[in-house]
Amino acid sequence: MSGTDTCPVDVTVLLQREDGRVLLVRQDGPLAPPTGVLRHGEPVTARALCEVRRQTGVGVDPGDLEFCHLVHRRTADGQGRLAVVFTAQRWAGRLRPATVWADPARPPADRAPHTAALLAEFNAGALLSLHGWTMTTGGAA
Repeated sequence: MSGTDTCPVDVTVLLQREDGRVLLVRQDGPLAPPTGVLRHGEPVTARALCEVRRQTGVGVDPGDLEFCHLVHRRTADGQGRLAVVFTAQRWAGRLRPATVWADPARPPADRAPHTAALLAEFNAGALLSLHGWTMTTGGAA
């Protein structure tokens, strides 16, 4: 399989407080949830836990990760990209300063465009979203 035959997989974690707000981080650009690219041979949960720790400074117990959404989007250059999204309501440690708690129904203006789309789908309870393809949404929680 060549590089053009693959579909990169992002792994995203939405840390969610009791009031429904989710954590966004600033990583050299607009605000987005903790996200990383899945590596060959790695389970999605391992990448999720790694990115939360690396980007926020807090740890999540593997048993506290819950699958909540799958995104299949088409990039500007026409390539497909998947994102597996987890949520967690419990974590331990101190958050890094470059974090913001955001209302998923009203994300901040300085967020990445795909973050706004993800938060809208998450807020609606959708399990699957398609962006840049002919269909836009499917399934509900």
